[in-house]
Amino acid sequence: MNKNSTLSFYNSHAEDSLNSTKSNRLPKWDPFFKRFAGNQYLLYGLIHEKEGIHKLYEACYRDNLHSIWAVAELYRKGNTKEEFCGILEKNMRPVYDSARRQGYEVWIYLFSFK
Repeated sequence: MNKNSTLSFYNSHAEDSLNSTKSNRLPKWDPFFKRFAGNQYLLYGLIHEKEGIHKLYEACYRDNLHSIWAVAELYRKGNTKEEFCGILEKNMRPVYDSARRQGYEVWIYLFSFK
């Protein structure tokens, strides 16, 4: 595995095998997004705090960040957690809502997102 595929910072397309294990269903937005956004913010912090991680980000973001908003807004230095999560939700929620309107159901959790 090369360094470009080692860190995947954002990919809006889920793996087919991952989706098929959930019968092509979506997670409930609120518990999923809260945890997802928190994890993404931790990564964001590491990108800007750790030189080695920042170098990996620089080497692979062009191949892995397919949305202009992710580079221009989300991963720019200086976002607070609230700003970061707000940008992420503003851009991801419409995609989620569109999938729901197209008939994707919500999958049932067998564990908690506490």
